[in-house]
Amino acid sequence: MENLKNMENRLWDFIDGLSTPDERNEILRLLETNPSWQQAYAAMMDMNMILQETSLEEPSMRFSKNVMEEISLLKVAPATKNYVNKKIVYSIGGFFIILIIGFLGYMFTQIDLSQPGSSPSPVDFSSFEFDWRKYYKPAYINIFLMVDVVLGLLYLDNYLRRKKNQQQASKG
Repeated sequence: MENLKNMENRLWDFIDGLSTPDERNEILRLLETNPSWQQAYAAMMDMNMILQETSLEEPSMRFSKNVMEEISLLKVAPATKNYVNKKIVYSIGGFFIILIIGFLGYMFTQIDLSQPGSSPSPVDFSSFEFDWRKYYKPAYINIFLMVDVVLGLLYLDNYLRRKKNQQQASKG
């Protein structure tokens, strides 16, 4: 394969007149003796002739203007504001609300409200101590807060950009 590429490159240089006199002599010798070089040279000469005979048409001076005028005649659909289906957003929101309610329900069912020596019916919450560290780890809370801050900043940036674009559109 490398030999074929080398042969094609050398033949194109020969056809274009870019090869040195020593290379020209060597290629002429190979063209007289080697049939594969003769076939490749004939194909390349045919290609070169076709390329020289082909004249490229130049577009008219008003080509760009004509294209833009044709585009302006077409009725372009206005950009829509609703790229996301609201049902999908509501279903995702509902999923997370159900997830939070389920998490809170599970958490409250795991609380042991019985105190030793007290009756189960009246619950005295003054002596009730709840260890939140058992359910919430500080690392998880920090990660949750960082994600919330980043999402809040992204939302603020999006809001301010939209407001800026609306102001520029109303001025322009």
